[in-house]
Amino acid sequence: MMQIKILFAFLAVLMLIGLGPKETDAVDCLSGRYRGGCYVWSKEKCKRFCISEGRSGGHCSPSLKCWCEGC
Repeated sequence: MMQIKILFAFLAVLMLIGLGPKETDAVDCLSGRYRGGCYVWSKEKCKRFCISEGRSGGHCSPSLKCWCEGC
């Protein structure tokens, strides 16, 4: 039983090491102009808003927010 706990702790540390740098390299930011929920069918609208803000593109997140790329 103790070996399983050690294995899970080791895997948790590996995940933190592997996922950590990706979070710090994120270059997306929330759109300042887009209002309302950003659904799958409104991704082009989100992209247009982001381009009008001077960003390279945009996408909708699972939390229904419009994220601009290239911030």
